[in-house]
Amino acid sequence: MKRYLWVVSLLLVFVLGGLLIAGCAPQQAEEGDPLEDEQEPAGFTGNYKFGGSTALEPIFTSAIEAFQDLHPEARLSYDAPGSTVGIQGVIDGVYTLAGASRDIREEEITAGAFGIQIALDSLAVIVHGEVGVDSLSLEQVARIFAGEYENWADVGGANAPIVVVNRDEASGTFGAFQDLVMEEVLGDEAEFRADAMVVASAGEVVTKVAGTPNTIGYVGFGHLDRVREAGAKYILVDEIEMTMEAVRAGEYPISRRVYAVHKGELVEGTLEKAFVDFLLSAEGQEIIEEEGFIKLP
Repeated sequence: MKRYLWVVSLLLVFVLGGLLIAGCAPQQAEEGDPLEDEQEPAGFTGNYKFGGSTALEPIFTSAIEAFQDLHPEARLSYDAPGSTVGIQGVIDGVYTLAGASRDIREEEITAGAFGIQIALDSLAVIVHGEVGVDSLSLEQVARIFAGEYENWADVGGANAPIVVVNRDEASGTFGAFQDLVMEEVLGDEAEFRADAMVVASAGEVVTKVAGTPNTIGYVGFGHLDRVREAGAKYILVDEIEMTMEAVRAGEYPISRRVYAVHKGELVEGTLEKAFVDFLLSAEGQEIIEEEGFIKLP
């Protein structure tokens, strides 16, 4: 009998203990009403202003459109005042992200600019369609833009004055050409021809070169289709044609890296980090290639 009472008492203890535990346990959420710590983080919202390189405007514009499909509550825009203005805008807080078609300078890095390579590009030397020159050495190109060669006859062409079309100094394309051509050949003190026609965008370079006899200029790889459509032509440099393969292999002499630029390192969980990650994703790299640039290996 005592053994029976002891077993019953023990069972009552277990039952009462189970009821107490159930009463103290946290309430489970019903399906469709998850607990707060199980909710997905909210999407990005608000306005974000990017800006920089005119050459990179097609990449950023197309990538923004695709990115906003994923984050419809965010509103992104891209101005194109040039790489230098864009990088300074990031440093000053005007932009939260910039596009740069040249390497970041030491003083810009010191001021906080942080570049992330997103693609490869190269610069094509283009001439008016009737210029009878199809190939120049890198040295000849530099000396033409410096004003040392002023006639096409100086480089194997017809007896006609060379008309130079140059970019404005705020342009990343200008900076890249200065580094990769002018200073590479003529040294740090190299100067451009003073009477060159100066324009503010790659599109204007194409228009001027295609429409003005005896002209020479330069544009990024992504503008080659526009060059052909306008009736201008690009020439070989050091007898090497500018192709994706030649640029990736480091064979074409006027090649460059292009960047997204942020003030300081990108922070996980921010829209800027998510956007750069998108540019580096398979989808983002396809956009880069579709816009005429060379995706990362």
